[in-house]
Amino acid sequence: DRVLFMVDGTTTDAVDPAEIWPEFIARLPAKLPITVVRNKADITGETLGMSEVNGHALIRLSARTGEGVDVLRNHLKQSMGFDTNMEGGFLARRRHLQALEQAAEHLQQGKAQLLGAWAGELLAEELRLAQQNLSEITGEFTSDDLLGRIFSSFCIGK
Repeated sequence: DRVLFMVDGTTTDAVDPAEIWPEFIARLPAKLPITVVRNKADITGETLGMSEVNGHALIRLSARTGEGVDVLRNHLKQSMGFDTNMEGGFLARRRHLQALEQAAEHLQQGKAQLLGAWAGELLAEELRLAQQNLSEITGEFTSDDLLGRIFSSFCIGK
């Protein structure tokens, strides 16, 4: 998680988010990274680019002209741990790709269990494992919800 704190550079010279909007910053979880984005650098004459102020990344750009937007894009990619796969231009975290591959494998195994042995309970376990892999990406874990839906559709063991 990260906060993008967009500031209209023509309305304030402040660059510290706690100075610009202290009530908002006070409600944020401790140590949540904040990137301050000062827009309208084409009007204010500020130097485009990135620096650091009080432990926060500060990026000056112009949304109207697009200047500096690449700096913001690269900062976000880097800060979130993304890698570039040059073949398809697809961006993903390595661990996300691994989790997707593992989830796909569990789905294939579950399908094989269901089609081969009509083993619904083994399918349910493979679905649970696939969901667990996907929860590594989303940050949510709702295996009880998933299994509840499965068991509401058919009854295992009768």
